[in-house]
Amino acid sequence: MRLSFAAGALVLFVACSSSQSSGPTPVEVYSTGVPGEAGVTSTHRMTATVLAVDTAARRVTLRAEDGHTETIAVPPELKRFDEVSAGDVIEVEVQEGLLFEYQPPGSSFVAPTAVVAGERSDKSLPPGAAVLAAVQSTVTITSINLKSRVVELQDPDGNKYLVKAGPKLSIEKLQIGDRLVATYATSAAIVLDKKPKP
Repeated sequence: MRLSFAAGALVLFVACSSSQSSGPTPVEVYSTGVPGEAGVTSTHRMTATVLAVDTAARRVTLRAEDGHTETIAVPPELKRFDEVSAGDVIEVEVQEGLLFEYQPPGSSFVAPTAVVAGERSDKSLPPGAAVLAAVQSTVTITSINLKSRVVELQDPDGNKYLVKAGPKLSIEKLQIGDRLVATYATSAAIVLDKKPKP
């Protein structure tokens, strides 16, 4: 049975690295085939065990295979949340997408906007829901390193992020101060494997 939910608050560019030198390698983006657009998608899979369930607060604590534990909020789209219990095993598949679109001079500024859409699974299936979350905003280019092909971007809150341009992207025409519309979208598909109780 598949169910989906988005955990926690989305932050624009979680897929990008911080501009701090100790941060992870910048995400590499590629041409989408549309002039002025670049993007990347990725899929990550993991197995987690439910350690604790707080039905009233709609929170669940999970332990990943690597031992990492995290408590997440479960949205109301998961209507049969009370059927989830400690010891349940879930398979999580997270899909992330990042898209940049060049904004010609004079284009309107896109203020940070979050969108969440969801649907529930049929009552004949185990507990489930499907949620897709996206964040979109205008970002500004603050530096360009043509040798390393790394571009630094700044969001409206002043946070800076690094993105590496793929080999077929022409970044030579970009200038400091150019603006891009950045869209980050994520969905988490979860398979709940309820083991029979002894």
